[in-house]
Amino acid sequence: MRFSFHIPVPTPRLELMIEGTKKAEECGFFGVFYADHTVMLPPGPGTCYDAYCFLTSLAMVSKNIKLCTGVSDCHRFHPALMAHKVATLDVISNGRAMIGIGAGEAMNIDMYGLNRNRSVTKLREYIILMRKFWTKKKVNADSEFWGKIKNAYIQIKPIQETPPIYVAGNGPKTRQITGELADGWYPLYQPPWVFKKNAKEVIDAAKISGRDPSKIDFVYDCFVAIDDDDPQKAIGRCEFFKSSYVLNASITNQAYPNLNIPEDVNVHNFEMTTEGVSEQLQYLDKLPDSVLQDFNCLGTTEDVIASIEEYKKAGVNNLSIMNRGPDPNKVYEIFRDKIIPYFNDMET
Repeated sequence: MRFSFHIPVPTPRLELMIEGTKKAEECGFFGVFYADHTVMLPPGPGTCYDAYCFLTSLAMVSKNIKLCTGVSDCHRFHPALMAHKVATLDVISNGRAMIGIGAGEAMNIDMYGLNRNRSVTKLREYIILMRKFWTKKKVNADSEFWGKIKNAYIQIKPIQETPPIYVAGNGPKTRQITGELADGWYPLYQPPWVFKKNAKEVIDAAKISGRDPSKIDFVYDCFVAIDDDDPQKAIGRCEFFKSSYVLNASITNQAYPNLNIPEDVNVHNFEMTTEGVSEQLQYLDKLPDSVLQDFNCLGTTEDVIASIEEYKKAGVNNLSIMNRGPDPNKVYEIFRDKIIPYFNDMET
């Protein structure tokens, strides 16, 4: 069982994020994920930094922790340019770069006049082309999306032969791509019983493609808040996030089939001007009282361990935490002193 952490966007207090990365590494965390957003909607306090500049700054203050976007998309940059970014990060970090990638969200793409059409087909081609740019001297391809690529190459090659690629597979087609091509699966928030069901699609696609599913890193990214004196305070730290579950209706409906939340407004096509958002948010009061605990790891240390155990049973082998404190340093120390050793002991 690996443990990673996720730095939020918009990102508050840059210096705290840098210190938090050093603290997490000292406490035995495997990797850090940072969302590759130009903007974040709805907006919040903080700044959306360029993901690769930000991860490079973290590379300079760390030694072992893996560095990954959570996630990039297949629209804003030519695959050669993305391969170049990841290879550069890999060299600067001495072989610690990874890339998370998905089919894209409206907030990062539509307002700039970029095209999201046939995004799943584009994602598949993008992954294949990135790996070619990392491994081949010259790349030739007639790309449906990028035109004719002729004797193209990037001058820098990664230290790793091919940096690991994590796919944000949140639908059947992208889960299939994950199983066929990816090194890791990095889906949106979902409770363990939904994760297990969706992970099976990744596993089945890998087997059909002749791949070993055990080689795929199954990541779950969620909030973690720990307060041994007042567990309700830990749960309350994530109350602000409830609206995101109704804007992720396809998975929330999987978790709670009787809700029937309309799925036309979701995190992938959400814009501040999207009609129907107000109607969507009326379902907030219909979410079960347990929703925050169902989708996250909250409460006392024992509560959090029990929640992680459920995700482990569902197939998670890399839990990425969004640290909600209340004391963030103490949370990292609890992982170092109690949670990481607990799961290490389970596997010995």
